[in-house]
Formats: sequence, structure tokens, C-alpha cells
Amino acid sequence: MAPTRSEPGRAGPDRARPGRAEWTRAAIARGWPALLTGSLLAAGTVGLVLLPTLASSAPLLLIALRPTVSVLILVGGNVAFLPALLIATVLRTLLDLGYFGLARYNVRSLLLRRVGTSRLVTVLSRHGAQRGLLWFCLINTNVAVDAALGTGSVSMRRFLRFLVPGSMTSSALYLSAGSALGPWTSDLVRWLDNHASLLIIGGIALACAHAAVVMVTRRVRAGRRPAPATSPPVSSPPVSVEDVH
Repeated sequence: MAPTRSEPGRAGPDRARPGRAEWTRAAIARGWPALLTGSLLAAGTVGLVLLPTLASSAPLLLIALRPTVSVLILVGGNVAFLPALLIATVLRTLLDLGYFGLARYNVRSLLLRRVGTSRLVTVLSRHGAQRGLLWFCLINTNVAVDAALGTGSVSMRRFLRFLVPGSMTSSALYLSAGSALGPWTSDLVRWLDNHASLLIIGGIALACAHAAVVMVTRRVRAGRRPAPATSPPVSSPPVSVEDVH
């Protein structure tokens, strides 16, 4: 039997699979950083809203939701050191890894809102500065450093070699500082617990007011924009009787 030929205009199964595989890989590569970073930022927002309650009742959960410097210092004297260190290290590493992935796969929408401007990232992403940025990760990390390393030629494995010990070291320092400041932070945590309801309601009200101000500002700016200039219609020259004849 003669081999069957595929109809013209239709790609065979062997040709269709690579295209779908490439599309799937691209979607996963661009999707996981945005999903990871968005989930962690959303959890951080929840932690900020529930901070007055969780600071005294569930400090480890608060660290899991919002492992920021202020939270680690606030509850450092009220939690077991090793579990808090493990949770903070893992989640702080994941957040930095998410920003690294956003920059690596050019997912800029969420990243630029946090960085504010890409000029600093452009300067830091130069080849000569990448080695210094990697060593800086052993001390502290921020969004600009993560984005600069992500846009550069540093591999993710090499980034993690510096990021993981750096996140562990910085988290240990913040928790130790919180433990040393325990006599003062415990009073603050107790005050937050006593006024938790009012603080949560006030935080939600401030967030709603901020959203309303942003919406009104955008509408005012949109109303002040000049309307696009429309060119007047081109009038055709009058046709004389001599031209007709």
C-alpha cells in the first residue's frame, strides 16, 4: 500500500505536537512566576489586615502570610525560633524567586508596579554588577536586585545558591532582634490584640478610601486629556460648466 499523504494546508500530528509543546512550555514559563508572586502578595495583604489578631493568637501563621522584616521583629520574641526561621526562609525565598522569574521571562506587568521604574534594574543588570549582586543576596534582597539578576545571565540554580543562605541569615537576624526586643514588642502585641477589631475596620476603611481616591484621580485625569484633533473635511473644488463640456 502506498503511504498516505497528509492533505495540503493541514499539519500532521508530528508537526502539530512540537508547536503545542512549545506553547505549553511558554505558558508555564510565563505563568508560574506571576502565579507564585501574586499568591504571595495576596497572602501578604491578608496578613496585613489580620495582623492585630494573628500577632498574639497565631504568630507563626502571620509569618507564613507576611514574612516581612517588621513582622519578624514584632513576633520574634513570641515564637519558637527554629519553626519561625524555617517558615520565614522558605517563603522569603519563594517571593524573591517569583520576582526573579518575572524578570527572567519578561513578565513585566506586576514587577514594574513594585519596582516603580526600570532604570535601576537596567543599571544593576549589567554584566559587571551581577557578581556583586549575588554576594549582596547573602546579606539582604529586594525587588530591584531580584529583577536585575533575572534579566541578566545568572542561572536560577546559581541564584538559589546565594539566595537560600542569605534568606536564612537575614531571617535569623530579624528573629533574634525581635527576641531581644521582646519586653517592648510584647506590650505592642498586647495593645494590637486589645484593639484588633478597630484596627482591622480602620485598615479596611483606609484601603477603600485609597481605592476611591485612585479611581477619582484617574477619572479626573482622563477628563482633562484633550480630545484628539480631527482634521476638517476636505472640500472638493467647485466644478464649472466649462470643465463639464
